[in-house]
Amino acid sequence: MRIVVIGSGFGGLNAAVEIRKKLKHSQHEITVISDKEEFIFRPSLIWLPFHKHSIKKLSFPLRPTFEKIGVRFIEKSVKSLMPKQNYVICNDDVIIEYDYLILASGASPDWARIKGLEGKSASIYDVSSALKTREKLEEMEEGEPIVIGVAQENPNQGIAYEFLFELDAYLNERRIKCPMTFFTYEKELFNGNGKEPTEKLEVLMTEKQIPYYCNVSIEQIDDGKVYLNNGERLPYSFLLVLPPYKGKECILSSKDFEHENGILPVHETLQSVQWENIYVVGDANNIKGTKTGRAAELQGVLAVENIVKQMHNEPLQSFQHETLYFMELGKEGAMFIMNKPSKQGTLTCTTSGMMPHMMKRAFESYYLLKFS
Repeated sequence: MRIVVIGSGFGGLNAAVEIRKKLKHSQHEITVISDKEEFIFRPSLIWLPFHKHSIKKLSFPLRPTFEKIGVRFIEKSVKSLMPKQNYVICNDDVIIEYDYLILASGASPDWARIKGLEGKSASIYDVSSALKTREKLEEMEEGEPIVIGVAQENPNQGIAYEFLFELDAYLNERRIKCPMTFFTYEKELFNGNGKEPTEKLEVLMTEKQIPYYCNVSIEQIDDGKVYLNNGERLPYSFLLVLPPYKGKECILSSKDFEHENGILPVHETLQSVQWENIYVVGDANNIKGTKTGRAAELQGVLAVENIVKQMHNEPLQSFQHETLYFMELGKEGAMFIMNKPSKQGTLTCTTSGMMPHMMKRAFESYYLLKFS
């Protein structure tokens, strides 16, 4: 069998490693196609703008990892997918055939979806944007208004909260006072992740005197202001907004997929609703819930398990969403949030302080050591 994985983030990396574990025989050809030669531990990008981390400590080269386990690695961009013919076309027109395909291609910020947003917001989406944000912060002066927000339809809201509290600590260390305002389209702060996280965030916002608006959307960005649908006009000198996401260009340019702005609909088994030999994991699918590296990792593993079951004509498993989330809180450390399904119901836990921060650091070190 020829199994192709597109993408090498949390979903793609774990899928490739799991396939080799499950299918050890040489007749199964495993190929990973990725336009990135390094794995980036993206949860730690939050620290780059604040000089709390280095790029070397949150990344490792992918090729040696895949070669070690007998997985073919192709460093190319994918131009389009041909699901009827079971092959993908790379940017140099090289064709890669498959029997099963795991799409772990991720998603991209859709800046253009919000009128006036493109080019106005700082970002920590990748290493390059995080370093540019660092430069902007180094130039920040006393009294400059700051606006941090989550635009409608963004699936990974936690990053905005982390940046807000890390920025608050950063400015306090430098004794720079700047008014900060936060907004989100969520009905409550970090909505859907339990009562305790929401209450903790409300307390922190009050203590730090950060005004916030929930259940709002952006109408436009113009004249140095964020125009919200509740009538508020938020002036800014520094702006960081988490935008909506869109699927990768290889999905948008493929004619044989039904999608919503490049995000693919899937069954609970993670199979494409159109193509039973294609599995979609992570940000590339339309499964509800917070989009995290943990979710992509679990989905990558489940996709492999279901491919093996499909090969043997066995019933497939459904994905069960869980939340295991570390949210940095600046000087207050971090908050650990868990909502995990079990036979007894849903196990929930929320705790904050320096211990969750240390746990996140330890998990990063373990993860990079484990795969590199």
